[in-house]
Amino acid sequence: MKRHIAFFNVPGLGHLTPTLPVVAELVQRGHRVSHPVARQYADLVARTGARAVPYASPLPDEAPAPVVDGDVLAGVPLKYLREGMLALECGERALAADRPDLIVYDTTMFAAGRLLARKWGLPAVRTFPTLAANEHFSLDRLVPEELVPVDPRHPALAEFFTTLVGLFARHGMASVDVGRFLTEIEETNIVLLPREIQIKGETFDDRFVFTGPCISARSFETEWEAPDDGKPLVLISLGTSAHTGPEFFRRCARAFAGVPWNVVMTLGGRVDPVSVGPLPPNVTAHPWVPHPAVLRHASAFVTQGGMGSAMEALYCGTPMVVVASTPEQEVNARRLAELGVARRQESAATGEALRDAVLALAADPATAARVRRMSDVVRGAGGAARAADAVEARL
Repeated sequence: MKRHIAFFNVPGLGHLTPTLPVVAELVQRGHRVSHPVARQYADLVARTGARAVPYASPLPDEAPAPVVDGDVLAGVPLKYLREGMLALECGERALAADRPDLIVYDTTMFAAGRLLARKWGLPAVRTFPTLAANEHFSLDRLVPEELVPVDPRHPALAEFFTTLVGLFARHGMASVDVGRFLTEIEETNIVLLPREIQIKGETFDDRFVFTGPCISARSFETEWEAPDDGKPLVLISLGTSAHTGPEFFRRCARAFAGVPWNVVMTLGGRVDPVSVGPLPPNVTAHPWVPHPAVLRHASAFVTQGGMGSAMEALYCGTPMVVVASTPEQEVNARRLAELGVARRQESAATGEALRDAVLALAADPATAARVRRMSDVVRGAGGAARAADAVEARL
């Protein structure tokens, strides 16, 4: 029986992009999918065949913080709560007369997906595009304890709880236990990485379905053409949300000048290719290129360490040099290094240090063997088809 499914996701490509193949798979299976989404990304959702329901969001245009300190981290829950409230208002209005049978929501969109599911008495599925959380592991606990302390009395946290309580009251849910609402584990949770990558993966029970990345054939479609000169290739990217200027890319370009490698740099939406300056003949800079299309030709990947980027690299069998710019990315970098599929570098590293790390990584047969093994694990985790199976099983 074909059903109606609603998706809620935060308007960030690192969260939204990994789930779009799942949406497309469900549409292909004949289900109707409605997807409230920031209007900047409505076209991406519509391409899956889902009904995009656009709303105005400030988040896609918000500049990332230059330094992620305790004040920034304390404001993150409130930022996601406010975004969730925008999506909730949009979704409830659009779906009231055509209620879905199931709600699928990103872990950051609890104020939209989880609240609406509880209000309407619907089953829900939570998605994790990065390391999942349970009673034994959580990024929300690890980061303040080990990397960036956060004052539990911070005004932003107080405003978060006050705002959330007010939201419950407005929706006739004043009796909801806030602590339980925030920590409750759904009956089905889709984790878009394999269990072998998950920290304390052995402690996650059958409520967590580790599907690995959901990478579609469209991810490899691009007008970019791989060089045919036989030289090894490195992809350099800090993603779409890192706070960076052109200097990082200039350092890399200078360091690889004259080195018998091809260098492809993707700059994201915040660096103008012109600002990077004249480039050596073996270096090209692009606003963006679908990473899997490049990674399948690459011998190494210099990345900020977002989990989506890491999964694409492992899917393609490419070892990584990780230059983390946020605490979450630092946790990812440590995990990937622990697994022997990446090396860590500081964000302030010189271009020469990054170049030498790339050359050493690509020349290490032990790393290559570990990456091949992990690539098999990632590719065998099930991807979009398994994720869609998990969604259907909850209907």
